[in-house]
Amino acid sequence: MQTHDPARQISFIQQALSQNRKPVGFFIGAGCPLSVRVETQVDGKAVNNALIPDVSGLTTIIAEQMTKDPVLADSWLLLTNAVKDDGQDNENIELLLSRIRQLHGVAGRGKVRDLSADELITLDEKICSVISDQVNRELPTRNTAYHDLAVWTRSVNRAQPVHLFTTNYDLLLEQAMEESSAPYFDGFIGSRRAFFDLGAVEDEGLLPARWTRLWKVHGSLNWRLDKGSVVRTTDKLGGSYLIYPSHLKYDQSRKMPYLAMLDRLKSFLLKPSAVLFICGYSFADDHINDVIMRSLETNATAHVFAFMHGELGDDKYAKARECAFATPNLSMIGFDSAIVGRISGVWRPEPIEGMVLPQNVFVTDNTTASVKLGDFAVVGSLLRSLAGTQEQTDDA
Repeated sequence: MQTHDPARQISFIQQALSQNRKPVGFFIGAGCPLSVRVETQVDGKAVNNALIPDVSGLTTIIAEQMTKDPVLADSWLLLTNAVKDDGQDNENIELLLSRIRQLHGVAGRGKVRDLSADELITLDEKICSVISDQVNRELPTRNTAYHDLAVWTRSVNRAQPVHLFTTNYDLLLEQAMEESSAPYFDGFIGSRRAFFDLGAVEDEGLLPARWTRLWKVHGSLNWRLDKGSVVRTTDKLGGSYLIYPSHLKYDQSRKMPYLAMLDRLKSFLLKPSAVLFICGYSFADDHINDVIMRSLETNATAHVFAFMHGELGDDKYAKARECAFATPNLSMIGFDSAIVGRISGVWRPEPIEGMVLPQNVFVTDNTTASVKLGDFAVVGSLLRSLAGTQEQTDDA
């Protein structure tokens, strides 16, 4: 059986995170908020839940609300049945939202799949409203992996800025960065109703390296359409939420931020010796996968470490494994095994000596071994340990 040396891989990861001269970035997916747990009372009993549900959990919540809605129940059933009949996953809300917008684009004044344009618009608005309600949460404390990441970004004088990419609509990264006094640029300029500045995004290299770049690939809760322009605001504006682009037809003003954010991901991965760490992302988005894979094929000096939660052989990681087997500069790190250099193997169970690691990064009983970096909380612990060392070195 093929094996991989956990000490070697963790050492590579630590070295990449500790240096300050090469481009380093993080890609934060929907699985990351699951690392933040909150305790609530249900029927007098304490229940420990994730701060924000993942895509599957979000889909379940939306389905429950839709089926109970007397106005939308029939439309929802028609939609989910149509997606199922087409052989696609009708339990993925992002795919359903994409299909709604696709159908709306061809509905015209008639109906498509027995759904009118007005029904599709109502479904879209309701789904986005529920998503907004569910992900509009705040980090409960400053002791989270998000804060560890934020502090790490400012823990050393950097020659190259850190790039943070996320498909999440929530404002957890923004909260952590601001509470940690970590400056960042997200493509918008202004305060009351900040406007999207494409020129500043394309020239972001002129900004100070200590400013982290924050790119929200699927939009954000605080992006809205105001008089034909995309703005970032906390005001309650009319019109639809600008979340999940679907990569379908939009008017140019709505489409621009999404295209610019994806272009930032491509641009980052094409930088010499760029290193990207992916957390909480299952590689379910073919469009993002294509950007990552094509960039890695073009730039052999770039490397991506994808931290996967749980066993790498899980069915939900089929696309992820396919990507890792296709390119040598994508390393996939699961709890039980890894794909490194297109070779799959389990972790060697020998204890790691001569390396100080936070608890739970590597666990072994001398028979089996586990690398827990697929848990964003564990990544936070690793970043916390590195940030403390870096700040001490920098002060000295």
